[in-house]
Amino acid sequence: MKHYLKIFTIIAALSTTFLFSCSKNSTDDLHDVQLCLNKADAGTAMGCVDKISGDSSPIAYSLRCTAIFITQGYGSAASFVNALDSIGSGSTGCGGSCSSTVSAINALKFSAAGIANVTEWDANIASANEAFSQCSQADAKIYTQIASLFKLGTLAAMTAYKLSIVAPGGTPTETDIKNALGSLDDATVGNLVEVTYSATCQNTENASDSTKDYCTQLKTALDAGSTDTQIGSCLKLKLANPSATCP
Repeated sequence: MKHYLKIFTIIAALSTTFLFSCSKNSTDDLHDVQLCLNKADAGTAMGCVDKISGDSSPIAYSLRCTAIFITQGYGSAASFVNALDSIGSGSTGCGGSCSSTVSAINALKFSAAGIANVTEWDANIASANEAFSQCSQADAKIYTQIASLFKLGTLAAMTAYKLSIVAPGGTPTETDIKNALGSLDDATVGNLVEVTYSATCQNTENASDSTKDYCTQLKTALDAGSTDTQIGSCLKLKLANPSATCP
């Protein structure tokens, strides 16, 4: 199918057990939204989830998460798989000096609003924030991991434009992303670490290698501090230089 999160599908979320726990009207609405998203494109996906705007069930969050990614134009499954698989593969970008996660977040970023000016950059960041908010409350752990990486990637890329590390409309390199990461707000990054680790990393015995590697990085940051600011500062430092020691 055209969109990665359609390939990811919401079949697991729409489990029989969950459906039986919902009222008939609620179940019908969720099913209708799924069918709508199966045919949606970037221009129609958000309209599909209007009828469940007040639904706070995990499956509703999954559906809204999916809609945001479809709206952003993602994408082929291969682009996600390759980016996730790059985590833990060793430093290949930034002249070999930064974490391989930088390669992943450079590939995973929102830019559907455009990349020419501050208004467009801020719109992309807002979309990444909303995706993380919705996806981190969904019932599929991988949604949180992907949204976490997209938020980091989008924040770093749009910051690279704002700081003129990259010219408006240009394409950031991994070194550009590494440099922009240093300017991200420590507390924002730290909160992302805490939410992602809590949602994704509690039981990774049967998880993919990329998830295990990402969770290891998050755990290192969590162990380095007791506040969002300290945690975020550590992750940024380790992304820029995996051999660095957090204070």
